[in-house]
Amino acid sequence: MTTVKINNFSEIDFVNIDASQDVLLLPDGQSFRFSDHMCDHCWTAGTVLETLEQQKKYYCLFCNNSLVWFSFKNDFLLPTGDMLEFLLPGSWKEEDREEWYTQFKERRKAQEKIKDDILEQGKE
Repeated sequence: MTTVKINNFSEIDFVNIDASQDVLLLPDGQSFRFSDHMCDHCWTAGTVLETLEQQKKYYCLFCNNSLVWFSFKNDFLLPTGDMLEFLLPGSWKEEDREEWYTQFKERRKAQEKIKDDILEQGKE
């Protein structure tokens, strides 16, 4: 594990760092590493950084947003009633998050229909 000092995220040299181990150190003392989490806004894996602190902070290099965990009540997939969590831009207003979740539900329902169609046609 190597600590790489950078002034900002745009200085990350992706060719010469080990994204699985290296720590990125900003001038203010914050340390980040590449996270296993995905930004649920841009759906791009491998672009999220997380702090090394106990209380994690997240940042997406692809969409340039500070990310926060948001929970939504599962009201459409069985078993319903549990909470679904997503890493979304912290700057979004409540209505932005609700609109995103509505779109997510529609995409997910379409995926479930495809799965059901495959299972049903596979029985014949």
